[in-house]
Amino acid sequence: MFNGLASISDRQVLANADRIVIEDRKLTLRMLDHLHAIEQRRLFLQLGYSSMFDYCTGHQRMSETDALRKIRTARCVARFRQLIPLLESGEVNPTTVSMVAKHINTEDADAVIEAIRNKSTREVERLIAALNPLSVVPADRVRPIVVPGQNWVKSIASAGGKESASVEESTVSMSAGQSQELQLERRARVEFTAHEELMEKLDRIRSIASHRLPAGATFEQLIDFMAEYVLQREDPVARKQRREERSTEPAVSQSENPRQIPAHVRDQVFARDGGKCTFMSPGGRRCGSRHMLQLDHVVPVARGGKSTIENLRLLCAYHNRLEAERLMGRGKPPAGRHPAALVQPPIT
Repeated sequence: MFNGLASISDRQVLANADRIVIEDRKLTLRMLDHLHAIEQRRLFLQLGYSSMFDYCTGHQRMSETDALRKIRTARCVARFRQLIPLLESGEVNPTTVSMVAKHINTEDADAVIEAIRNKSTREVERLIAALNPLSVVPADRVRPIVVPGQNWVKSIASAGGKESASVEESTVSMSAGQSQELQLERRARVEFTAHEELMEKLDRIRSIASHRLPAGATFEQLIDFMAEYVLQREDPVARKQRREERSTEPAVSQSENPRQIPAHVRDQVFARDGGKCTFMSPGGRRCGSRHMLQLDHVVPVARGGKSTIENLRLLCAYHNRLEAERLMGRGKPPAGRHPAALVQPPIT
């Protein structure tokens, strides 16, 4: 690979490239068709993934950006089949289709599709801005970064900021002749657009908690304070610990009403299962999703199951539904579930 074309003429290289591009478009359409079928049949659930996004990034090893683009494009093409010949000919591409996927509807589909034909990404961005002015608002973004640790920064400051070694060498020579190993810290840069009411709430919280926050607290410190406050009040594991500290008597592990799940039972199941979906695929992969968690009766209440710690488990809403359909058939509600069985996921 990358060394086997030396004996091929320029003309043949160009012809091969054109042919490969055509084949690539056809393969892309086949992939989109299969992704749509996997989503429609919810086959990703059987493999232990709670969403198509998790399936694409985890099982298919796609990047997050590529996964989102392909999922959106597949859904859009399934709705508007007139996109198929345009994708095959290259008059539109998966990127531009995914960009307009959220802004296209049945009434204006033909006009929008015609408008994006043979258009560049930048031209489609201008079109979207005209279709939906709110779309120009930047999307939420979380970007991992690595920065020097606080101890290293303080050392530099105390040494007058004189640095003679590079970051790659991971050492810093101080002006006093001392050197220390460079400590790197993993962090995340978070960007989002907030409405005015939220900013007013944050200012109010900053004022109320001013005696517990450092002077001139940053947004990171403010959000960390709020996260700790909510976790201490709402995290089932924290509630379980407080309950154990208040009472030395063992908690009852079963409710008289099989459909009523006591709070201490919910919290113990949450702690036991690690706050994650326990669904296991035939291949041995655990779902592990932390979102939309629900308490599921292993033996359904309709079949005599009890609300005991041993008969309860955490499942995400999607795998709870899958298990209900496996036991009770499609179209039936999750067996043994009721609104009180919902579990608040931890805030992370």
